[in-house]
Amino acid sequence: MTMKISRKASIAAAGLMSLALVAGAATAAQAAPQTNGSDGPMYLYDGATGELIPAGSPFAWDESAVSSNSATDPSEPLFCPVGSEGAQQFLSPVGQERTVLNWTAFSPGGFDPSLDLSVLLAPLMPEGLINGLPGQAAAKAAGGTYSLGVACTINNDVTVVGAFYRTITVDAGTGVWRAAAVADATPTDPTDPTDPTDPAPEGTSGTIALAPTVVGATNGVLALTVPAGAAATFGTPSLVDNKSTTTGTLGAVTVNDGRVLTLNGWDLTANVADFVNSADTTSIIGKTQLGVAPSVTATGTTATGVTAAAAQVAGSASYPAAFAAAAAGSTVGASVLNAGLTFVAPQAKAAGTYTSTMTLTVVSK
Repeated sequence: MTMKISRKASIAAAGLMSLALVAGAATAAQAAPQTNGSDGPMYLYDGATGELIPAGSPFAWDESAVSSNSATDPSEPLFCPVGSEGAQQFLSPVGQERTVLNWTAFSPGGFDPSLDLSVLLAPLMPEGLINGLPGQAAAKAAGGTYSLGVACTINNDVTVVGAFYRTITVDAGTGVWRAAAVADATPTDPTDPTDPTDPAPEGTSGTIALAPTVVGATNGVLALTVPAGAAATFGTPSLVDNKSTTTGTLGAVTVNDGRVLTLNGWDLTANVADFVNSADTTSIIGKTQLGVAPSVTATGTTATGVTAAAAQVAGSASYPAAFAAAAAGSTVGASVLNAGLTFVAPQAKAAGTYTSTMTLTVVSK
């Protein structure tokens, strides 16, 4: 413990001496904005040992931590913007780093504005941030995520004009905290070829104005396309349970939805007429004997959100019946549909060819 206190004193003394030595420095290193909103990188060092505090490493609430602009040198100062009048060490909720009234805790810092606006080895031990409400003790008790850093100020320290900070997580009760990694938001080296914002060499680039005119889209129509003279195909009948049974295919039909603005969706229904014997119009087989199993054909279908309806079973079919549907919001384009057919004739019906028609109707949702 005694050695630790001694080292703290030596680091602090070195900081005071370095502050005098860096006075009059010409410029600060170019600062890279950070992903957490900090104006530049701020590295944290153990005030007792002078060693870098690694990201994610646990650090006690009452252990000395100091700031630096370098990942290798704790004596590299932070530089406030021109016009800054003061500096403060602060602990704040994330997103409130530049609003003094919303800081959780703070303590006065400082630099000589007549020199180079540098802030060297700013003391960032959370327990040492003695001002502000609800205060550092409340933050220690509550835990959570905070920003810990240095603010450059004007107007008697009430207006923040620059801020360098790290995001930290605090364990409730113990106050043990861990700093998130330093992370540049964008590349900033003006000579780095990997930086997409680097300027091109003189004479190698130019700009051309682009100003296309855009016309507003208009709704198309909802339409059903059935080939002219369309007729379903049936295979050769066979006896199943001594009932004439034949299967076939309806043939492709297409729903085209061009309503690109309203995206209403649609419903397609099928209705079937009773079947009449071609040789004897008095011999009729009810439409309930036609089974229909709708399907969506992938080839040629560009719409999404289209579903086929449940099958109607031969012998118990009920018409009109749902054939397919398209959900609102995503069904612009073509939907190619088909169906498998099954026709079962009652045993008492005369042999022959029976004819009927299926009528398909599409309506908007």
